[in-house]
Amino acid sequence: MKKAILFAAHGSKNRAASSAMGNILKMAKEAHPDIPVFSAFTSGHVLKKLREQGQKLPTVKQNLENLSAEGFTHVVVQSLHVIPGTEFTNISRLLDRIEKGEIKFEKALLGEPLLTNDQEIDEISDIILDLLEERNPQKEALILVAHGSKYSDSGNSLYDKFKEVLEAKDKNAYLGKLNSEGGIEKISDRIKDSGVKKAYLLPLLFGAGNHVKKDMAGEHKDSWMNIVASRGIETIPVAKGIGEFDVFAQRWMDKLEKAIRQLEE
Repeated sequence: MKKAILFAAHGSKNRAASSAMGNILKMAKEAHPDIPVFSAFTSGHVLKKLREQGQKLPTVKQNLENLSAEGFTHVVVQSLHVIPGTEFTNISRLLDRIEKGEIKFEKALLGEPLLTNDQEIDEISDIILDLLEERNPQKEALILVAHGSKYSDSGNSLYDKFKEVLEAKDKNAYLGKLNSEGGIEKISDRIKDSGVKKAYLLPLLFGAGNHVKKDMAGEHKDSWMNIVASRGIETIPVAKGIGEFDVFAQRWMDKLEKAIRQLEE
């Protein structure tokens, strides 16, 4: 049995996002020094932009083909996505092709993303609400910045459930999706109407790429930071992907450990 681990993340053109990947790669190598660890991006848009910049990174499929050609017989592809959205589904379809023998492995498994069920939603929402020690939840708002999924109803239903649970636990906590038009304006108005004068913006994203640096915390007037600030609210962006926090990276590591145990059965 020759095993490999392949982490699969949305990816980013922004080098700052590499901190999250570096963190979990380090954890995986320390936990499994005998298993080679690789990484790949799942966003076609990101891969295309990187190619235009002269960086030709292999896709998940190309990584799997390379591992097979190098004689690896067992592989875990560990998703670093938040929800099982479109990109996760695409990886799942790739593993179906392995089962059909189109890519040669004796066994290949896909590790789950961060949020898949009600228990995880409950646990992760608790972790989120305890993450920022400097925040006073009675007087200060927390806005979670999620990506959203254009084509996955099941993925969006998990976001909606997470939003419901989070906001029930903390009256000053909110969740918005980047691909939902007008969402941050409505959240900003709700915070203003509540009388709260300070808000933290926290990404619900694995890495701090352009969605964080530009869409959430950019200097332009349409960034979430400036839309919230335009309501007279002091706005503090936390420009870190949740994969940079060990408490979240460990959740993905737990998924990896589960898949490795199944790989060895």
